[in-house]
Amino acid sequence: MNNLNRFVLSLSLLSLHTQAEQDLIDIDFEELMKIEVTSVSKKNEKLSKAAAAIYVVTEDEIRRSGATNIPEALFLVPGVDVTKIDANKWAIAIRGFNGRFSNKLLVLIDGRSIYTPTSSGVYWENLNYLMSDISRIEVIRGPGATLWGTNAVNGVINIITKASSGKEGEINASLGNQYKGIGVKQGGEIGDSTKFRVYVNSKKQEETQDLQGFDQDNAGQYLQTGVRFDIEPGNGQWLTLQGDLYKHQLRQQFSVSNYSSPYTSTIESDDVDLMGANLSLLWGIKTSIDSELNIRTSVDFYEHNDLQFNEMRDTFNIDIEYQFMPFIDHSLIWGAGYRVSRNEIDGSDSFTISSSTETTQIWNLFLQDTWKIPQKDLSLTFGAKIEGNSYSRTEIQPNIRLSWLVSENVTLWSAISRAIRIPSQVENDSMINIQVIAPSAFDPTGTPFLLQLIGNNQFESEELTAYEIGYRWFPSPQLSFDITAFYNQYENLLSYDIGDAEIKSINGNTFYVIPINLDNNTEGYSYGAEWLTSWQVTPRTRLRFSYSYLDINLEDTQPNIYSNDVISLSVDRSLQHQASIWASTDLSESIELDLRFYYTSSRSWERSSGDQYISDSVDGDLRIAWQISPSLNLSIVGQHLLHDDNQQFITESSSTDSLIERSIFFNALYRW
Repeated sequence: MNNLNRFVLSLSLLSLHTQAEQDLIDIDFEELMKIEVTSVSKKNEKLSKAAAAIYVVTEDEIRRSGATNIPEALFLVPGVDVTKIDANKWAIAIRGFNGRFSNKLLVLIDGRSIYTPTSSGVYWENLNYLMSDISRIEVIRGPGATLWGTNAVNGVINIITKASSGKEGEINASLGNQYKGIGVKQGGEIGDSTKFRVYVNSKKQEETQDLQGFDQDNAGQYLQTGVRFDIEPGNGQWLTLQGDLYKHQLRQQFSVSNYSSPYTSTIESDDVDLMGANLSLLWGIKTSIDSELNIRTSVDFYEHNDLQFNEMRDTFNIDIEYQFMPFIDHSLIWGAGYRVSRNEIDGSDSFTISSSTETTQIWNLFLQDTWKIPQKDLSLTFGAKIEGNSYSRTEIQPNIRLSWLVSENVTLWSAISRAIRIPSQVENDSMINIQVIAPSAFDPTGTPFLLQLIGNNQFESEELTAYEIGYRWFPSPQLSFDITAFYNQYENLLSYDIGDAEIKSINGNTFYVIPINLDNNTEGYSYGAEWLTSWQVTPRTRLRFSYSYLDINLEDTQPNIYSNDVISLSVDRSLQHQASIWASTDLSESIELDLRFYYTSSRSWERSSGDQYISDSVDGDLRIAWQISPSLNLSIVGQHLLHDDNQQFITESSSTDSLIERSIFFNALYRW
């Protein structure tokens, strides 16, 4: 361990003292500050002037980080809490409320929502894209519901893939102690107006260890393929057709309640079979010099089978957007959307649902106007979305944003927004047996207890009112600061309501069943700040420092013995402090070095069945790459280098907690 630390430190010092004239990356620092984003207002605007806390993970940052999947790339974003639960599962959140299914975060791929109405979360393990196919990842910290709708409460992640560029091709192979993978893609052209590419990506993820250091049965094999066509038929039109198909075979360990004496939980392993496909079509036309129409439609299917339940879900989505300038200095965008999703669920002894087949619908209308006042260097954006769904009442989600260009180098912005998170199918209509408790010694009948989580078909939407202010300063072409502060007010958050115990027969045994009913009695607030500094030390060396602070305060307006369980689940598992420093340098014309250290504060979960705690941690990642020729690149990547293994997260689901081991792998990339 000491030798490894000395090796990492030596490389860090070397990176800071290397001198050369070659540019660090393909995009120089000034051009990086002019990057345009689309996720804030659904139209191109400079990142440096956007009235939102937004960060763009560029193609070059993805490459230099050595990320093998999308969650690892999100680990680069300031203020985003990315943790690995076990070999196959992730917990990702923005501004708190992290969990296996973070339901206050909207995730999109090329504008297509990938959240599941079953849990209002994302199956991150379903995603096995080629990282070299990703153009950028735009991450909004804060609400984005006016344009993006349901679940865009604390943040929006929009993963944007590259347009097809012709006859490019590559093969990418990795080999390591935790990860092995190979990916291939090939592009082509059909006539003068159509370009396409196809890809296949396969990987194997090794198992993790339990908290006692024993190997778990949770390895995984992933296989995904896809195709994309980009067509320019002329007359100011564009057309994109893309689709993906995947089949993953995973193993998973679950903690399963024992319904007979001695009523202790046991660890069981089972296959997790994941299958899915999606197909999306985007058609756009430039109707005039300052107006355009976009229509996006998609179909999505997945099948998820594990020890708890088997689910099949089909989703159809269509969005229409039109943007134009009705008069000088006003940019107007309006649109409508409709989403219908149908699923079939087969439960288990621990999970049941009253309706095995369910169809949910979401519709929306939105309007947003951006008014530029050149004489005052101001830009004012105001808009609202009206949205209806199958679970709760029709909601209005407005926002107002103000951006002030104080000088060429300073931008101030502020925003007030409202966003909602609609109920999930599990919250609305499910029954989950969460714990069996042995009989009391004073009970002559010897009847055990069963805690049963009960869904509520009157569960309401959770609500957020957010206040944000931001400051961007570019004192020189080599130095930038991006600072954001926020205050969030929450209402109607999830709470537990304890019902009266009843004697019932469950799975052939008699129990005192204690119902824990879901309700909306939790409310509170959070506040925090996020800081990012980028410094181009030399033409070939860049440092990036980030820090985020978060304080969440919640209370149950109708407290009971389980109130602290659900509050601690949201508050204490969220990181209060995060910090990182990332040094990127070119040691020569052909050798790159990236070194990243990061700090995470402690996590805990205080609950009636026993507290759990993860201490604060400092860790580091390393990548060294050698460009042998214009076509061939070799690299070595190390992740979590400062620890043999450590626990990153406390899971709330029935899957068991894991230790995440140090990972080192070699990568070879050949392009033609």
